[in-house]
Amino acid sequence: MQAHIYKSIDEIGMERLADLPLGLDLSFGLLRVMERSIWGELVVRYLTVESPENDVLLAFVPVYVGSNLNFNALLPKAVQNGYNALVSGFGSAIATRVAVVGSLISDKGWIPMHPRLVDRKQALKLLLGALDKVAKEFSAKLGMLKDIHRDFPAEDRMFLRQMGFDEGFSLPTIRINTAYKSFEEYLTKHLSKNGRRHARKQFTKAEGAYSLRVIEDFEEWIPRIYPLHRAVFLKAKYQFEELPPRFYVECARCTNPRSELVLCERNDGRIAGSLLIIYNEQEQQNKRVGIDYELPDSGMIYNLLNYTGIQRAISRGIPLLWLGQSSYLPKTRLGGDLDDQYLLIKAYDPTLKPTLPLQRWWMTRYSAANVLAGVEQGISI
Repeated sequence: MQAHIYKSIDEIGMERLADLPLGLDLSFGLLRVMERSIWGELVVRYLTVESPENDVLLAFVPVYVGSNLNFNALLPKAVQNGYNALVSGFGSAIATRVAVVGSLISDKGWIPMHPRLVDRKQALKLLLGALDKVAKEFSAKLGMLKDIHRDFPAEDRMFLRQMGFDEGFSLPTIRINTAYKSFEEYLTKHLSKNGRRHARKQFTKAEGAYSLRVIEDFEEWIPRIYPLHRAVFLKAKYQFEELPPRFYVECARCTNPRSELVLCERNDGRIAGSLLIIYNEQEQQNKRVGIDYELPDSGMIYNLLNYTGIQRAISRGIPLLWLGQSSYLPKTRLGGDLDDQYLLIKAYDPTLKPTLPLQRWWMTRYSAANVLAGVEQGISI
């Protein structure tokens, strides 16, 4: 086995990635979208482990490196505000450069490895060695393995810790079983009585005032909907990466995976909200929401968009829908279940190593059990 570092996903090609369990977020098409819409001084590299005998890819991850990544989004607001004030006052030269492994917009983090790979530890060791090279090349102070889903083998996570990574909880992801014959069956079999009442109430309340439609070729709509998506980002409790308009343009042009836009319009033609959906035959993601907060019905608009996203998955026969991280109270009301995810961090700068145990302690609050307990008490963690 040998490790390789590529500068573009096109250098690897779709065919060579076909045997790896990539999922939507790490699919060739979506990684290409991200690469073509990269922002600021951010750079991307692709790390592989390959068989020298037959050129087969055995393992693969993207890594994004930059000082303009929101790596501290899960830390206390006081820490975030202090760091942002320093960068604002002294300039970007003091910003922490971070190497982040995984999709920057992931719903389910993973390290794709060939199903017939025998020596997984050696493959992981080679990947991490390549990560160290990339981190050194771009003077990264931290390395992060982002949002490793609970289903990733526990023994592999243990090996990552043995290789020098501190592990804490990342925000849980939210999934919905959409393997139903109709939306009505979903309502009656998946939701509680209160959940069904809530769903039907949203559509009843919207009658005559709002309408919903789906646009598959939505590139021309991006200038109109992007400000709504940015408004949601600015209001979000956890501000991860703010995707530029180019991301939406590239999504509209991508054919594998497919994407579409759900528009919620008021009866006077004003766009009240929009939802970007990304999907293939196996899974769908309600990826990004935009809301016009000047309207009084923002909560209802949010729910209508997501219920329509659920309808789209069911109508296509897609059995699994991901709702992403954060906004847990409304998403559990939609019927979502929480899955634990983990964040693994390694300090390349010795001065940052003492902070890792504190970060790990803080992130215990993000376990799915703790977040769900907060939701049940009406508390937003």
